[in-house]
Amino acid sequence: LPWAAVALEPAAAAPEPLDGTCPAGDRSCAGASATPAGKYYWANQKGDLNRTGLSAHAVPFDLRRQAPAWRWADPEPGVIRATPLIDDKLNLYMSTINGRVIKLSPEGSVLWTYRSKYGAQPSVPALMDGLLFGNTERGWVYALDMETGEEVWAVQASNGTAGDTASMFAASGVVVAATMVPVGRETNNALVALSSRDGAHKWTHLMTGFNIYNFQGASPGDGTMVFMDSSGGVYRLNLETGAMLWESGIAERQASFFTTAAAVVGPNDVVYCVSNYGKYSDGDHGTVHAYNLSDGKPLWRTNVTLHAMQAVAIGRLAGSEGLSVVFGIGTNPGYPMLFRMIYRGFYAFPGIFWLLALTSGCFCCRRWRRRGSSCIVSGCSLIPMIVLVFLCYLAFMLSLHFLNIQLKNQPGWQFGLQLFAVPPSPQRIVALDAATGAERWRHELPAFAATTCAGDEEELLPRLFWLHRNEGLGHPICLPDSFSQAVIGGDGTAYVGYQDGRLFALRDGDGDGELRGDGEVSDFQFEHGFQASQAIAPGMLAVVPCGGGVWVWKSA
Repeated sequence: LPWAAVALEPAAAAPEPLDGTCPAGDRSCAGASATPAGKYYWANQKGDLNRTGLSAHAVPFDLRRQAPAWRWADPEPGVIRATPLIDDKLNLYMSTINGRVIKLSPEGSVLWTYRSKYGAQPSVPALMDGLLFGNTERGWVYALDMETGEEVWAVQASNGTAGDTASMFAASGVVVAATMVPVGRETNNALVALSSRDGAHKWTHLMTGFNIYNFQGASPGDGTMVFMDSSGGVYRLNLETGAMLWESGIAERQASFFTTAAAVVGPNDVVYCVSNYGKYSDGDHGTVHAYNLSDGKPLWRTNVTLHAMQAVAIGRLAGSEGLSVVFGIGTNPGYPMLFRMIYRGFYAFPGIFWLLALTSGCFCCRRWRRRGSSCIVSGCSLIPMIVLVFLCYLAFMLSLHFLNIQLKNQPGWQFGLQLFAVPPSPQRIVALDAATGAERWRHELPAFAATTCAGDEEELLPRLFWLHRNEGLGHPICLPDSFSQAVIGGDGTAYVGYQDGRLFALRDGDGDGELRGDGEVSDFQFEHGFQASQAIAPGMLAVVPCGGGVWVWKSA
């Protein structure tokens, strides 16, 4: 496939590295490693500003045999899509869709809770200089004091932000958030940069012809930011001015090409992107493409046979020489059974109901007129029948909803019908050589045949009731990607959350390209899918599935 790499402005000379970054050219950098006082172990989605997902700290591997050190159970049945953040004192910061930010001590005690006054907050926050930065669906960006949880400033950067899982970007006194211009769109199409000191506007970057989904800006620490659009285009901006330094990517990409993945800046001066080629609904395939950081020149591209919806983690994996990229591939889960039935019954095929009502009305009107009664009387007689049909359909929907929960491990219970079910989809986790794109190893998973991810069907009604009681603040379903973005521990173990509720720990200890046995594959069942990546700090692994709270493992 042809590529495009357009240099628009020469990059400025690199200043001192930003906090928590892998400086360009440092091939031994290990992400958020050796964090000094005043810096943070996991300040962003994927840890460092490069978004490598790499840590220098080894954490427990056998999660099934070693019990968590503690768990914080969420008292509210909300959805969590944001990775936990960890400061220099090993405190954790949790963000929920329904507008809360919760600070937990290293032992799991709640230190403070912030409740948003500006609507639901689907974005992943970021930490910088004693502040936590967040974004809400109403277009507000805010800063909290990390010590007290008090609001420092809040500004409305736009009239609305999409509900996808974008990540806040904070570096060098600049905060960047994805948003919609104008409001009313389904996806974000603009980036807004604000001063971290007071929220003053610095610049706005408006996309032309393409959208941004699950925005995740990455920086090598040189005053620039790299990001990818949802169709496979990659861009590098000057962080201070917003000027575009270069644009690259798949030249003939179309707006209909879609992925939820993002770009990552490796410690080897290479930008790694994951996207899909072709329309998502037409059997497209995933592709991993790499670019030179300095000018956007394409280096290599590797096609994968399945949908690619997650950004890579990059680092040294156990049993492999040099850098590797690791990520999960496979089709994303769908909506819960109850959602599917509501949509198909009332939205996809509404004409059937109207036709039935019209036909019944004409029939009844004709019979009543023969008896000498007016059509008004016959029309009124239809009301109880319509109500009865609606109640029967509601009972039918609830019956299938609870049946789907009880038989979630038997996806063939729909009697071979695909009206409400989905065809099984292959799923795997792969590791590639970061220098060439050649495959190092793969971990095949059974085809995923459930209608939705773990937890979304089971928690749907409790979440709907909670939303009703709380003025609709939040989302009733997680609807995550098939896998969370991977992270890599200091011993080369890759940790990846999966849509069936399991978190995998993988390492090819003997370097034979195959993962076998308890020493190379470990998993733990959380009963909820994953959107958030895991967080790593010295001796600590923090795991946040879509529901239930946070689990923390500590090294013995």
